[in-house]
Amino acid sequence: MGKLFLIIIIGVTVVTAVARPWIGIVSYYMLALLGPQYIWPWVFEEIRVSLFVAVSAVVGAIITLLKGRCDLSFMNNRQNKILLMLFSFVLLSYFAGAYVNLEHALYDPSRLIGMSSKIILFYLCAVLMINDIVKIKCFYLVLVATTIFLIFWANIQYLSQNWNQFNGGRLMGPHAQGSIYGDENAFGMLFVTGLPFIYFLGTRVREKWLRYALWAVLPLGCHAVFLTGSRGALLGMGSTILINVLRSKNRLLPLTFLLVLALFFQWQGGSVMKTRSSTIASYEGESSAESRLTAWTAGLKMVRDHPLTGVGIGSFMTALPNYSDAKPLIAHNTLVQYLAESGLGAGLCYLLLAFNYLKNSFAVQKRLADAPPDRTNAELSTIANACSTSFFGLFVCSMFLTLNYYEIYFYLLILGNSVTTVVMSAYDPKPELSTASCVGEG
Repeated sequence: MGKLFLIIIIGVTVVTAVARPWIGIVSYYMLALLGPQYIWPWVFEEIRVSLFVAVSAVVGAIITLLKGRCDLSFMNNRQNKILLMLFSFVLLSYFAGAYVNLEHALYDPSRLIGMSSKIILFYLCAVLMINDIVKIKCFYLVLVATTIFLIFWANIQYLSQNWNQFNGGRLMGPHAQGSIYGDENAFGMLFVTGLPFIYFLGTRVREKWLRYALWAVLPLGCHAVFLTGSRGALLGMGSTILINVLRSKNRLLPLTFLLVLALFFQWQGGSVMKTRSSTIASYEGESSAESRLTAWTAGLKMVRDHPLTGVGIGSFMTALPNYSDAKPLIAHNTLVQYLAESGLGAGLCYLLLAFNYLKNSFAVQKRLADAPPDRTNAELSTIANACSTSFFGLFVCSMFLTLNYYEIYFYLLILGNSVTTVVMSAYDPKPELSTASCVGEG
């Protein structure tokens, strides 16, 4: 019965996605971020739902583009140019990287370059289709719904004492093959990026009961981070709260939440999280930063020897024995991973993307502050705040985790791109930059 219901939903979604590609985009990211196929694998089994939805959305986007119904200003901007440059360096490292085609390669570079190409293609379709306030709000709610559901899922694993879901005392996410949450750190990152979305949504809703219901989820989200035992996620969560305190006009609420978080950590942090967090800045010892520093040093040596192409996409672990005596490991740093695998250009592009994203966020806030106050502007301001706070937390975490192909990163890029383009176009005196886009497409 469940499978029949799923097939019906897939059929309706696929047909709708061709006619209304933005619905396919939203549906795909709901599947990618929530991962119902990993939570209920017995229902999905061999059905490749994400593939069907993604293909139909891309087909619909291409048809809409060929009909001339898309506003290309959503694609023709600095963020997308930098991202395409980053992909170019990654592509170059695949064809020219020194360690890509070795027989003893520990990763399959062709699989990674294929995945990168699909991510970029879908990203470009998404930035064209998520192009007005209604679609932006629907896209925003994807991460809200995903985070709330997985917060409860994480806490249920703990309360029901499902210890099979824990690895060395650390909660893993739904970890069927292909899940982005199989690693505890990646699962913790979901909550770091999703909690600001819940918090800022709470500031906008008019009904007090709904606002407090949303904010009541926040402590459970913090507990979910504690359960993952991820030091990177803990740093990311602290940074999102701190940046919110610094940016907020009314600092009482975020400061109160920071105090509650500290008390909650002492009460419910758990022995694993407390032990690991106490060694964040420690160098010596197995549970310390020693392995990361070793990997970072080796990665910098790789880019020194191969500044243009790096050692090749997916080849960090393959090249590592020539630069370190450490056991095979990843860089545990997104910037170092890009530098080592795809060269200086890729690392620079990654930094430029982060700088441009946060710069755009401040520009959007300034533009909205000068615009006539109305409900739409207030909603856009809230979404922009959530995006920049979430992105800042993710960037902080990326200095301690490898997040090169993390779906939430590209989700935030898409949402930030949409908000920036809509706001800057709406209040730009140039008439050719009108926000009207994809007419008749939804």
